[in-house]
Amino acid sequence: MKILTGLLVLVVCWMWSAESAHACSCGPISPEAGFDRAQYVFTGKIVQAQHHLWLVDVERVWKGHEKLTRTVELMDVYARMDCEFFFQLGQRYLFFAVLAKGGRHVFFHPQACNWTRPLQSTRVPVDGKESLWIEDLIAREHGPGEPPRDERP
Repeated sequence: MKILTGLLVLVVCWMWSAESAHACSCGPISPEAGFDRAQYVFTGKIVQAQHHLWLVDVERVWKGHEKLTRTVELMDVYARMDCEFFFQLGQRYLFFAVLAKGGRHVFFHPQACNWTRPLQSTRVPVDGKESLWIEDLIAREHGPGEPPRDERP
């Protein structure tokens, strides 16, 4: 019985360490530092989803308004890596992104280790006792945001 218990503890420890080894390891970052790090900060709804490629209907833009149109394409450069994204069709998100390096086709990469996440999923502490949804904190600090542009510049 002792051998069986020991073996069970060993298997549980092995599985726990294997799972943690596959998690995206990111250090803490403040919402303001995340905002500064991103080229584009916006909210939007996933309207088309393929394997690590999404079309997003942009709703509000806080940063990068000059390049964001009503619909943007997101591509996951972390696909099949520890930090890959799994955005869900129909779900609304706050995105922290960078412009992809490419030819004439414009698309964006969501940033790993930043604040990209579903809307109303994360509260952050502000002013000691108060907490706000991360998107509400962005609006409080940077204004209500703007609607996206109708066309490419």
